[in-house]
Amino acid sequence: MDLLEKRIAQLEANMKEMQQELAELRQERRGTDRNPEAQTTPSNTSPPPYAGGQQGYAAYGQAGMQHNPQQGISGYPSQSPSYQGSPPQGYYPNQGTGQPNPQGMNPYAYNQQRPNIPQEPKPPKDWEHLIARVWLPRVFIVVLLLGVLWGFTAAVSAGYLTEPVRCLLGVVVAASMYWLGERQIRNQREALGQVLLGGAIGVLILSVFAAHELYSLIPSALAFVLYILSIALCVFTAQRRRSQTLMIIATVAGYLIPFLVHSTHPNAWVFTGYEAIFSLAMIAVALKFDYRAAYYVAVGVLHLPLLIGYAAGDFGESRHIFIAAVFIQHAVLLAYAYFGPVRRKLDETLSLFPVYGLMALWIYALYPFTGDSIHWRPLMLIGWALIYSLAALGKYVKGERPPVYISIATAAWFLWALDILNQSYSPAAAIVIGTAGLILGFKLKNYMQQITAAAVFLYGVSGTLFLIIHDLFSAPSLSWLILLISIAVLSYVIRHMSEPIIFGRLPDILMWADALLAIIFITQITNVLTADLTYDFRHLVLSAVWALYAIAVIVCGMIFQRQMVRIAGIGLLFLTLVKVIIVDLPDVSVAVRAILFIGLGALGMFVSRLLYKRKDSTPPAPVPDETAIDP
Repeated sequence: MDLLEKRIAQLEANMKEMQQELAELRQERRGTDRNPEAQTTPSNTSPPPYAGGQQGYAAYGQAGMQHNPQQGISGYPSQSPSYQGSPPQGYYPNQGTGQPNPQGMNPYAYNQQRPNIPQEPKPPKDWEHLIARVWLPRVFIVVLLLGVLWGFTAAVSAGYLTEPVRCLLGVVVAASMYWLGERQIRNQREALGQVLLGGAIGVLILSVFAAHELYSLIPSALAFVLYILSIALCVFTAQRRRSQTLMIIATVAGYLIPFLVHSTHPNAWVFTGYEAIFSLAMIAVALKFDYRAAYYVAVGVLHLPLLIGYAAGDFGESRHIFIAAVFIQHAVLLAYAYFGPVRRKLDETLSLFPVYGLMALWIYALYPFTGDSIHWRPLMLIGWALIYSLAALGKYVKGERPPVYISIATAAWFLWALDILNQSYSPAAAIVIGTAGLILGFKLKNYMQQITAAAVFLYGVSGTLFLIIHDLFSAPSLSWLILLISIAVLSYVIRHMSEPIIFGRLPDILMWADALLAIIFITQITNVLTADLTYDFRHLVLSAVWALYAIAVIVCGMIFQRQMVRIAGIGLLFLTLVKVIIVDLPDVSVAVRAILFIGLGALGMFVSRLLYKRKDSTPPAPVPDETAIDP
């Protein structure tokens, strides 16, 4: 070992000397480059000798000198590749640090190599630990509680336990389980201890329920206080032991407290007030200790007890109280997401949008459309639409991206438009809102906004496609016209974006779809205008309109220099010919057939001549001068 340590020390000393020589050679080269007169040094000047007596390493600084690995520099591998010329800056990773290169790294390699350090294999999964220490106590605590319950039932049936003794026995069992749970956690048995603590809270709540509801030993007010103390104990234990499972148990049990307290005259204010305050308290605790699962439970479970309470109780005249509880929770969530820290953006995204959807369901369920003097539903919808629009604008002014707020604002305006407009006009409104939302999403590079606006836009498109135009000035004709204009606007905006989207051919696809939808639109309009004409003239006029539309498309392609547009117009002209042959010929008279074919033939010749004229007017390409002499 002493010999090996001496050898390592010698190698480190040699490396330091070579690094110093390399630095001196680089400094000399820089001086030579700055002073051209110094480059007249004869090429046969011998390099300075190496301190170890061997020549070769210092030769890296001289042009034309090549290191020979077979010369065997002391302390360095002899199999390193040769390198001609000066090594570049940063050639050695540990240059100037006085530290040797890591084991497995070639110091002569041009590209710095990573040390060949083998990765440690992942330890195998300990199934015994997972089953015996995690899931075994969770399963068998339920078995134990069932056994205790059946034993308790047998003892009661035999007359051994009176009602007060049963309740006191439950409290003693809960205290014993709590003490055992704390002891198990102190002995590093976390899973078993948390199960015992959760079971203790459950037994305590059941004991209070039995004393109040089953045996009427305690009044409602005292039972409510005991329930609150039990939940507080569970929350304190969860915070003390950093247990999210106990926090979820406390949250679910706390929501059920109003159903465990017997009341002959239920009060909507007390019920909804408690549920709303408890929800906000659990949300605050979950956010403080970063309990993500407990946060979602506290946010989402509120709607279940409110729904059960509203359906079970006689609260038909108290709908404003229930919707107020939902509004308060959502307003707090919005305020926290807007003014809170940015570290919980995922929770903001996953909670605000679904909770807004639940709130909208509450609005539609509690406030159906009636003949009342005040229509509360559209007022509530437009109120939240304005709130989220202002929130999105505020984030944008601050220079922050408002992905959630602007998406919810788009959905809110869509719901409000559906609520106030007739069913015939709702597709047009959805198309306008979806188009504006898509353009805004493209400008802000907001994918969530793009998805929301696309869903609104597709709703409007699907609703418009099923509308049949019976009158020229009607809601279906307006929806079709807005659809054609919106698709053209979207294609223009996407085509002129500074950064292309994922699918670059989308503008062309939109224009093709717009052209096909335009055929359907002008067909319906033509049928409406020619409804009083005979069957033959209706077919004649429709074919003429198709042909004129094809020529208009070709002319637009010539004006805007778009080859695909011209090809599309030619295709439409051929489609008109196919329509005439398949649809019109079997049912029209000979005179109409003659007019159709004469007109289509003349139009085809006119289009061909028009395209020839365009080709002739195109200036010829410059011919390269073959006599030009290359320099």
